Amino acid sequence: MIALPGRAEERAEERAQEVVEALRRWAGLTAAGMTPAEAWTAVAQASSPCGRPTPGCCPRHEALRRAALARWGGPGRGAEGGQPRPGERSPWDLADAALAAAARAGASPSRTAARLADALEADVDASRARRTAAAGPRATARLLSWLPVGGLGLAWLLGMGPADLLATGFGWVLLVLGGVLTAAGRAWTRLALRRGARPLGEASPGVVVDVAAVLLGAGRSLPAALDDVSAHLPGAADLRVVAVLLRWGADWDEAWAPVTEEPRWAALGERLRPLHRTGMAGEAVLHQTAAALRQETRRADERGAEELAVRLVVPLGLCQLPAFVCWGVAPMALALLGAR
Repeated sequence: MIALPGRAEERAEERAQEVVEALRRWAGLTAAGMTPAEAWTAVAQASSPCGRPTPGCCPRHEALRRAALARWGGPGRGAEGGQPRPGERSPWDLADAALAAAARAGASPSRTAARLADALEADVDASRARRTAAAGPRATARLLSWLPVGGLGLAWLLGMGPADLLATGFGWVLLVLGGVLTAAGRAWTRLALRRGARPLGEASPGVVVDVAAVLLGAGRSLPAALDDVSAHLPGAADLRVVAVLLRWGADWDEAWAPVTEEPRWAALGERLRPLHRTGMAGEAVLHQTAAALRQETRRADERGAEELAVRLVVPLGLCQLPAFVCWGVAPMALALLGAR
């Protein structure tokens, strides 16, 4: 059976939603006058404990860890200015990195946490909509993955089981060819289903713009805000060269040329170009730009979900149906011919 990414995406959405709720609670407490350590402790006390603490196990232990780090002046994981390895990224790393960028720019940590919570929640909503739209094609892929096995079962009922096929050279060819086609079809289908997935622990263009907007509100210029964001946020390291070129006086198109091959950064550059050239890059305008980028991404996801059903026809026609013929139709034909 195909290991579909839907359940993994659902778990990632639940973890991201936990981070959203923790950030909002922490932002409200710090805005009310609590220190960061006191606020994280209060967030932990409001969360249910898990039975067995492990790294990233639950919001309670994540908050307690950050309370201890804030009390002793240590950075959170992902907040040291480096980029975490892809396998280690999580929304908690994104929160640490955004708060570290805010501290570097002198921006309000409570406002940064609140804006990041809104941005993360928007990404979670987009992920849920994308997963819901792809539910039909995923169910189709799950059904088709069993088609060759069903054909082999039908052949077995007619008296031509795997043992009978192994008794002849032609049967060996059918079994091996059917197995290769089945494995290829499942791998092809899995790749098509995973292509539209986006990890919630990485900085999307909307998150980048929202965090940069808070930094602009603290007095940073747009190139400086992009530099802070790219130096801290997971998945945004490609923008570092853009920020450096802009601060060296390069033209906007020249600065964004190194990242134009990445569609999400190319779209971000197109959105920010008129704001930079006209001097309209303010906090409120950037928040509107982030909302527009998310809307574009949502429409692209909807188109991708519609196209997914069409893309699944290719592995069906080239792999699953021929495998069904090898494991079902051909053995049944051999069984009927042998019965005559």
